[in-house]
Amino acid sequence: MKLSRFLGAALAVLLALAAGCSLIQRGEQSSPHKLIEAYLEAFRNGDFEQMIFLSGGWEGSPEELDFYRKVVEMIELKSYTIEEVEVINKNEAFVRVTLTLSLLGQEKTKTDNLRVLRKEGKWYLAEEILD
Repeated sequence: MKLSRFLGAALAVLLALAAGCSLIQRGEQSSPHKLIEAYLEAFRNGDFEQMIFLSGGWEGSPEELDFYRKVVEMIELKSYTIEEVEVINKNEAFVRVTLTLSLLGQEKTKTDNLRVLRKEGKWYLAEEILD
């Protein structure tokens, strides 16, 4: 009897861990707010590949990608605030953000609405943040 309880408890722990791991893996894309936060942290940390991933991949030419990478490397994200999330429907939302950017010693603060789309249960940025 004790062995079956132990095995049952061990199985429950393994299932909980497996469920937790799947939630952690998709956590940054589980909501519009978390997506934008992950994207902006990737921007702040210079993680260009993560930025592209959270945008759903790159569809332009390799030359355009290289140009965009160099632009991103030149800009420093000083601060950001996620102001509001406006859910349009279950697959589309707008996230209002205020960014303070620095380029060649010049700072600029701007507020923008970023469109995000949900595909196959994950949220992706639908537009370039530096437009």
